Amino acid sequence: MRFRYQALQRMREPDELDSPTLLATPRGWIAVFVVMIVMAGGLVWAFVGELRISVAAPGVLTHPGGTARIQSHYSGLARRVLVRPGDRVIVGQSVAELQDADGKTQEVASPFTGQVVGTTVSDGQVVAVGTTVATVERTDLPDDRLVAMVFVPADRAAWIAPGRPVDLEVSTAPAAAFGLLRGRVTSVSRYPLTGEALAGLVGGELAAKRYAAVQAPLMIIVDLIPDQDSHSGYTWSTAQGPPVQLDSQVTVSASIHLGEQTPFNLVLGR
Repeated sequence: MRFRYQALQRMREPDELDSPTLLATPRGWIAVFVVMIVMAGGLVWAFVGELRISVAAPGVLTHPGGTARIQSHYSGLARRVLVRPGDRVIVGQSVAELQDADGKTQEVASPFTGQVVGTTVSDGQVVAVGTTVATVERTDLPDDRLVAMVFVPADRAAWIAPGRPVDLEVSTAPAAAFGLLRGRVTSVSRYPLTGEALAGLVGGELAAKRYAAVQAPLMIIVDLIPDQDSHSGYTWSTAQGPPVQLDSQVTVSASIHLGEQTPFNLVLGR
């Protein structure tokens, strides 16, 4: 009996059949239109928009000849190591002096020109035939220049071809401050590198582990795009790039652009 009075009062009121019925407030209609516009825009973007497809891989700035090891042809005691990392050597220059079992002094000479990356022998160490005395970055090839060697797993390199644009994040020039270094793919190795070949290019087995953690990679050579107006001499995504020259043996993170694809085709796996 609690609602009896209200029920009787409703029965006395005439039906308002000619009054319009409010289905939704203006604010509700605005929300509906906004949702419809967003859905239509998303549908158009799915068929018309483009997503950049790229492959990321580690690499290093170096010269086309890579690094090579200077090995001893003699056994004996290392009396003096004549070079240090950063020194420049030329063909025939002595990098170490050894004293053999007969007391004679033998010199270990460099068979090529380049810059010393590291030494693996110290004064007083006993050296055997074939021992690596120093690692040198070669600069004696006819087309010597600064390039990026990028190492891509073979199963991700199917669509990489010469001419593809590449963005390089240089470890000594943070991208947040200086942008990305621009380059283009100039060559792709036909076969994956063996562990020995990779170690010979990057300066040893320890360095090679950084570039081949899971499987043998393909080597991608990236030529840097020159720009005479920048401080480094190369093109960057920013106006000037870093205010210094680029050095070799600097690690980079490469993003190799393979093309564009619509979101609809990407979902379908085309």
